[in-house]
Amino acid sequence: MKQQTQTNKTEWKEVELGDNNYFEILSSGINKFQGGKNYLSTESIKGTKIEKIECKITYQDRPSRANMQPVLNSVWFAKMKSTLKVYSFSKENEEEAKKYILSTGFAGIKFDSNVSSRYIGLFFLTNRFNEEKDKLSTGSTQSGINNSFIAKIKIPLPSLPNGTPDLKEQERIVSILERAEKLKQKGKNVGDLLDEYLKSVFWEMFYNKGFEDIKLGNEKYFEITMGQSPAGKSYNQLKKGMPFFQGKKEFGEKYPLVEQWTTEPSKIAQPNDILISVRAPVGSINLANIQCCIGRGLASIRCKKEIKMDFVYSFLKVKEKEIENLGNGSTFKAITSGQLLGIKIPLPPLHLQQKFSRIVEQVEKMKEEIKKTQKNSEELFNSLMQKAFKGEL
Repeated sequence: MKQQTQTNKTEWKEVELGDNNYFEILSSGINKFQGGKNYLSTESIKGTKIEKIECKITYQDRPSRANMQPVLNSVWFAKMKSTLKVYSFSKENEEEAKKYILSTGFAGIKFDSNVSSRYIGLFFLTNRFNEEKDKLSTGSTQSGINNSFIAKIKIPLPSLPNGTPDLKEQERIVSILERAEKLKQKGKNVGDLLDEYLKSVFWEMFYNKGFEDIKLGNEKYFEITMGQSPAGKSYNQLKKGMPFFQGKKEFGEKYPLVEQWTTEPSKIAQPNDILISVRAPVGSINLANIQCCIGRGLASIRCKKEIKMDFVYSFLKVKEKEIENLGNGSTFKAITSGQLLGIKIPLPPLHLQQKFSRIVEQVEKMKEEIKKTQKNSEELFNSLMQKAFKGEL
C-alpha cells in the first residue's frame, strides 16, 4: 500500500475500494418495498444534484433496471466512462434515502462512520478518479465498469497514526472545497438570473401588446434553410473543409462547439444565423458565429433588415418548450419544414426591437465579465481539488 507522511504527522494511504477494512461495494438487488418510490436513472443526476425523477414506481411495476436501494453513509456514482455524476446518502438525509430506487447504471460504495461521505463524494468528482475509472475499463466491451474494476480504484485517505481514518482531517478538507465550490457556483447562478431577467424584459415589452404576428415563412423578414447532411465519407476531425453541425448535441450555451468538419458541405448557415434543432430534441436554439454546414437535425433562420436578430433569438428562446411540443413521432420527435415556417412571431416597431437589442448587448457584456470571474473560480476549485487529495491542503 502506497503511503506518504506529512509534517503534521497525518498519514496518507492509497486505499482500494475493494479493501473491506474501509469500504463495501454494494451489489445489485432489491428487497420488496411498500408504496411508491422515486426512480432515479443516471440521467436524473446532474453533477451532484438530482435534477428530475424519472417516474414513481411500485415494486410490481418497477423498470427492469431499477434494482438498487440506497443505504445510509453511501455514495453512488455513474459507472459509465467519462461521466461525473455522484450522489451521497449520508446520515443527514436519512429520510431522503428511503424515497429512492436507483438504476443499475450506478455503483454504490458504503463505508464506516470514520469515513466522510462528502469527502468520498468530492473525490469521485476529480479528474483523477474519472481517468482511473476509464483506464481500468479500457478494452472492456462494456460502456462502463463492473465491480471487479471498481474494487481496484484507489482513494487517498488521511489516517491517524493508529491506522483509523482521520475524520476531522476529511471534514477540514471538505469545508475548504465546499467553500470554493460555492464561489464557483455563484457565477453560474448570476448567469441564470441574467437569462431570467432578459425573459422578463421580453415579456414586459412584447407580450399581449397587440402587435401583428408574422410567420417564419414570411420571406420579407426571414430566410429559412433546412439542414441536409453531406456524405458520411466527407466527415473528418482534421479541420478539413467547413465546420459541420449535425444537431443539438453540438450546441453550447449560445454558440455551437465545432467537433467535426466536412469537405462536401451541402446546406450552409452564415454568422448570426439562428440555429434551431428540428429533430429530437426539438426546439433548442443556438447562434452561428462562423460559416458552417448544417445537417438534417438543424435549420437556420436568417433575419432580414426589417427585423432584429436579437429580438427573434430571444423570442425563440422563450418559446423553446412550446416549439418542442410541436414535434411529431412517438420515439423520435421532429418538426417538419411546414411546422417551422408556420411558427408565429410578434412584430413590434423596429425602435422597440432595437431597444431590446441594446438591452441584450449590455446583458451579454455582463455575462462575459462573469465568465472571466467564473473561470478564475473554477481554476481555484480545480487547483484545490488537486491539492486536497495529495495531502497538500
